[in-house]
Amino acid sequence: MNVGIYQGASALAACEKWQQITAANIASSTVPGFHRTEVSFAGVLADSARTGTASQSGETSRGSMPKPVSKLDMQPGELRHTGEDLDFAIQGAGFFKVQRADGSAGYTRDGGFHVNAERVLINRQGYTVQGDGGPVTLRPEGGRISVNADGTIIQGDTQIGKIAVYDFADTAKLQAEGDGLLAPSDPNVVPSTVERPEVITGAIEGSNVRPLQEMVNLITLARSFEAAQRVVQISDEASDKAIQTLGNTNS
Repeated sequence: MNVGIYQGASALAACEKWQQITAANIASSTVPGFHRTEVSFAGVLADSARTGTASQSGETSRGSMPKPVSKLDMQPGELRHTGEDLDFAIQGAGFFKVQRADGSAGYTRDGGFHVNAERVLINRQGYTVQGDGGPVTLRPEGGRISVNADGTIIQGDTQIGKIAVYDFADTAKLQAEGDGLLAPSDPNVVPSTVERPEVITGAIEGSNVRPLQEMVNLITLARSFEAAQRVVQISDEASDKAIQTLGNTNS
């Protein structure tokens, strides 16, 4: 096996994955509550990369291949004050919970909510915002809405519910699922209710993407791609030269 060619090809594939993730981060830099994806690289033994199994103890390694490893950056984005009654942000840990059209739950830091024709609180995608007792329904003529710091919703002089805030013991088990939503990668992972949440009214949490840093990543990525291409080229030329030399020797 020509290790140089395999390593170079593996690096090119890793750069392609990195580019896709970086492009997605940049595209979502203005999406409220969006969490960027970080990329790091780990070395995988060549035999493992080809066969999916680790080399047996005592075997000589044929080198290692770069493998991209991605994870969500759970740092919060900056708060943007809007003054809107139905815009909310969470100070500290936690997520709002919404119910999607298929009945599954999604979690988000984007608290830009609205009221539909049935007076039910929904998010930007039309998914139902979950309170401590299920969907939050407002009264047709109940007056202005206000929300206390703990998420309690008051319409006029009447308490009508509470916006629930949930958190996970290990946020590393969350994965992005589109529409700016997160969900556990393991269906057995269950969130817990944040007992004393800090909900800010009239504010939205922005994306935690830093466009300038992502542009720097693109420059680094381009240089890495060029270096990997060069490795493949040099290894290929060396193989051709070796074949020609051996051929001349045997003739």
